[in-house]
Amino acid sequence: MRLFGRRAEPAAAGPSKIDMKKAYELGRHDERKRHHSHPILGLIIAVAAIAGIGAVSLGAYEGSFSRAGQVVDQKLASAAGRTQVASAGAAETPGQNDQQR
Repeated sequence: MRLFGRRAEPAAAGPSKIDMKKAYELGRHDERKRHHSHPILGLIIAVAAIAGIGAVSLGAYEGSFSRAGQVVDQKLASAAGRTQVASAGAAETPGQNDQQR
């Protein structure tokens, strides 16, 4: 009689390697279906990240984030002014064509 020896336990009957691989692949497939991403949302996040990187780099280039903010505001104001001029010109063009006929 052994007091401190290991008992010879029978091997546990568990799933085979093939069953484990099938279950693993099925789980991966289920998770992939559950966690799909939307391409437009990814595009919006990428554009926001690029804008953030641009703002940080402009702040580093200008030496101050307040000066960088002024630069961004000036560029946005000039772009808005150009679009107003272009839209006013586009609004006048159809009326002039009607009068010339």
